[in-house]
Amino acid sequence: MDVKMSMNEMFKTESLRDLVFFPLLFNVVGLFFMGLLYVAYPETTIGSTQFNFVVYLSVFIVEWLLAFIVIRRFRKKNIRLKEFIIPKKEFRWMPAIVVFVSLNVLFAIYVLHPLIPIPPMKNLDLTQLLFFLVLAPVTAGFVEELIWRGYFVEKLLAKGYSESKAVLFSAISFAFIHGFFILDKLIVTFLFGLIAGIYYARERNLVVLTVTHVVLDVIAFALKIVM
Repeated sequence: MDVKMSMNEMFKTESLRDLVFFPLLFNVVGLFFMGLLYVAYPETTIGSTQFNFVVYLSVFIVEWLLAFIVIRRFRKKNIRLKEFIIPKKEFRWMPAIVVFVSLNVLFAIYVLHPLIPIPPMKNLDLTQLLFFLVLAPVTAGFVEELIWRGYFVEKLLAKGYSESKAVLFSAISFAFIHGFFILDKLIVTFLFGLIAGIYYARERNLVVLTVTHVVLDVIAFALKIVM
């Protein structure tokens, strides 16, 4: 069976409930880890280095768990991850540059905007530095683009949704993995999801989005560390 036909067959038979369940899992696990932190260290403050590390560690764990689930589904249908990630259209420089610049500018404005209170991360040890500048960005770039752009957009399209609805629904789901209660982060990640989703729907290139996402997160974390 052709790889594309196999993918479409898999997507058509799968439920869309993961658009809701995946963000719920992120938030439940995050709240659980924060609860453990406050039980062990009741003096912990929101925005502290210890708080940030625990929150992002919970995100790191959930992302690899979800990546395992999605990759396992591929294997059941004899679809190799490489086959899914390979760009499905001819690479074009201009759209790639536009999405790279626009997403990085969006997050740079968000992190540096004086009206948005984003606490800096200070006094990190070497392990924490490596986590925030290497492990967390690489994980987010790979897993979030694989699932929220490639997997969900392709699933919605295979089920007959228009490109605009596929991008919109995946962007909403993507925003909610970043927290249900932080309005400014919901807005900026929703915009991120729209921009990245539009690029993927038109260019079908997860590699560009993954590289862009990794660079963006490295810059965002670095700005928080040096602020």
